[in-house]
Amino acid sequence: MAARRRAITHGHVTARVMHDTSDSSLPESQCSRLVCYPTTRPEPPFMPGRHASHRPAAPSPWLRRLGLSAIAVALIGAAGLGVASVLDSGDGECDGPLPVTVAADPTIAPVLTDVARTYAETDPRQGDLCVEVDVVASTAASAVPTFGNAEAPDLWIPKTRAFGPPVDEGLLDQLASVALSPLVVAMPQEAAAAAGGEDAQISWSALLEGEAAAVLADPAANDEGIASLVAVRTALGDDVPRDQLVEVMTRVSQAAVPTVDDAFAAVAESPAAFTATEQAVVAFNREGSGPRLTALYPAEGTFGFDYPALAVSGAEEDEDARTAAAAFVTYLGSAEAQEAIRRAGFRSPDGTADADAGIVDGIRPDLPELLPPPEPELITELSRQWAALALDMRMLAVIDVSGSMNEQVDGGATRMELTRDAALEALRLFPPDASVGLWAFSILQDPPNDYVRLVDVGPMNQPLEDGTPRQEALVAAVESLPSIADGGTGLYDTVLAAFQEMRSSYQAGVVNSVVLLTDGRNEDDPDGIDLETLLTQLTAQFDPAAPVPVITIGMGPEADMEALQQISAATGTTAYHAEDPSDIQSVFVQAMIERQCRPNC
Repeated sequence: MAARRRAITHGHVTARVMHDTSDSSLPESQCSRLVCYPTTRPEPPFMPGRHASHRPAAPSPWLRRLGLSAIAVALIGAAGLGVASVLDSGDGECDGPLPVTVAADPTIAPVLTDVARTYAETDPRQGDLCVEVDVVASTAASAVPTFGNAEAPDLWIPKTRAFGPPVDEGLLDQLASVALSPLVVAMPQEAAAAAGGEDAQISWSALLEGEAAAVLADPAANDEGIASLVAVRTALGDDVPRDQLVEVMTRVSQAAVPTVDDAFAAVAESPAAFTATEQAVVAFNREGSGPRLTALYPAEGTFGFDYPALAVSGAEEDEDARTAAAAFVTYLGSAEAQEAIRRAGFRSPDGTADADAGIVDGIRPDLPELLPPPEPELITELSRQWAALALDMRMLAVIDVSGSMNEQVDGGATRMELTRDAALEALRLFPPDASVGLWAFSILQDPPNDYVRLVDVGPMNQPLEDGTPRQEALVAAVESLPSIADGGTGLYDTVLAAFQEMRSSYQAGVVNSVVLLTDGRNEDDPDGIDLETLLTQLTAQFDPAAPVPVITIGMGPEADMEALQQISAATGTTAYHAEDPSDIQSVFVQAMIERQCRPNC
């Protein structure tokens, strides 16, 4: 057999195409070729780009701008007519290959590779060029940076656009959705049966407020994780107190895992519920490598991952490739392709599941109620809050124990007691490996100093020299604060000493900060520094490359907020005011949330 071979290299992935020029038994309307597909696709950083060496010259710019939208609509709207009626204009021979690169989310890339293999058998063609679809598994984080340059794929099929990184909309043209997979709560079958089985009513808010919080994949790196966080926030409602929200998020952060795969791997050792896509549950159950899982659907509704197919603009536009890409998307909507996608555990875009899904795969055949896509502002807010809670920290808490802190406020409690309770709550929210220390100050607490070191800064899960766990020592010290409250307020000397303490022990890679709470104004003796001297020292010693923000919190109407604001501003941060004593806890939590953006808040 006389044959000629051509190798098309997509980075380090090669598809070999063999043209058979001697077999006249093949129909004239087909490309006589055998396409050898690789069995696996590597994960980027490499992203296959466009290859124009065998393509005809691109049309004029105005045709290029008009072409895709018109052709794509025609192709998608006329899917029943078949791709060949649009593309097959050749004489049975290929003058060259026309590669169409597809960057697909790793969860759907395997089935799309199989579908592309089947698509090759339909003889897709653009003019005299035979179309070759190359599917590469690629996360959004790897794909998006290539858009607009030579490495951009022709098609991008992410899990969803709702939770992914921002993209210049001028670089994308959405053609269709090719699959659907709802976000579910996965639970071992036995645990799910005890909760009521597939019909169990599960709630987003109750799921994370119970005794054992559900496991989430890190929202900073996983669509499933951030979608779960948004679902919880939506379920809690707009009126949820800020400190309650942070408490929920903190509990979730302490149980978070790096990836969804890690959650599946851990389920064999722990019966905890975790969030994942419905398709991932199906795939896990079919693999049979762990306990059988049941997918549960929260009563408030859930988010759906819609796998949009988007045409991508690169450095050079090629209308043939864009038309061929649109034709492949049309094929993905065909009955044959959709059947293959459903067999892989996905639903069709209209919500239809595989016929056997409810019997063997642990999911409900009926589509659950889907929540509308969230506002980008909500995702930004939650992402920032999550980042703050996830940051490693070194914090020195400095608490005013002057006599005025013993004054009773509304409700009968003293400011000191409210501050104590807020500090105890904060200690409960911090992760075990957070580094925390505690000082108390008034005047001459430890002469000649106005402050006393109660617990030095260090990891809470690390023992002190006497063997006492630091977290236990911190709790005991906080609880003792009301008993030592007395005297005036040696504010300025204490601020400078605390700042210099953290600056001299600065650790790179973590947030180093001072958080100071006071209800008054500086009442130090004449030998102490004044505000001007303090601000001069803070400004001179503050290093933006190694920042130590001094976050100040004023409590009640007598707090000198003007001075506190100047102190915080000198270290690149801001002051907070808890005018109502009942706000002390929520204000303290707010300061903790925003510590991650210092010194640029």
